[in-house]
Amino acid sequence: MIYYFTGTGNSLSVAKRLGELLNENVVNVMHFRDDAEVISKDSVNGFVYPVYGSDSPRVYKEFLLKLKVPSDSYCFAVGTMNRMDLRSFSYVDQALVNSGAKLSYAVNLLMPGNCLPTEGKDDHWRLSTEAERTEEVADAVKARTVNFQSPGIGTGPDFVDVAFGQNAEQKSMLQFVIKDSCIGCGLCARICPLQNIRMENGKAVHGENCTACYACFHWCPKQATAFNSVLPALNERGQYRHPAATAKTIIEINHS
Repeated sequence: MIYYFTGTGNSLSVAKRLGELLNENVVNVMHFRDDAEVISKDSVNGFVYPVYGSDSPRVYKEFLLKLKVPSDSYCFAVGTMNRMDLRSFSYVDQALVNSGAKLSYAVNLLMPGNCLPTEGKDDHWRLSTEAERTEEVADAVKARTVNFQSPGIGTGPDFVDVAFGQNAEQKSMLQFVIKDSCIGCGLCARICPLQNIRMENGKAVHGENCTACYACFHWCPKQATAFNSVLPALNERGQYRHPAATAKTIIEINHS
């Protein structure tokens, strides 16, 4: 089984392709949002997620705490990110250690960023080589490659609380301003995986339960969602969606 989370389609695309290459089922972790426990009986367990601030999304970490996998299963993780960073894999491993398993293979897969902007030439290379690089990951998994040495340490009490968006500067990156160009279409409310956005008087209103996927920003048809952030680069960046993703698909997988 391959478990993924996505906001703009990067991890969805990678997870689906890995599923096809490895003949593994693929499931969005939002499917288990209301479950107290998730039990896997699979011999292979894969984890594909976007990396936010050197970590997997908060909602993904909440899922990891629920998951129980066989101690002898082969576990691998793929972080889709806009810059190399290995720290998120330690958190995945900690959650696996809780159920007696461990992470064996971990790899960064550079993709266009949905937070800090990346250059167009970099984005072109990342998308044009995505299939080839994903196939390399699949080949490594088939060979049961081991490149991650688990220290055997489980999660601490702050496992979820240290996720991106918890310190003061990061919280400012989870606060949004709705421009006058908002037409009240409600797409942002429908596409938000945590249903953190509601429509009031024809305008979007954000709550406090944001997991930093930025789907609302990137899918708005009028680019009416802006950041109330200490980082000007966020408001200077353009929208990004994976070419193979559609708003309808993202809504369906996050709320099915």
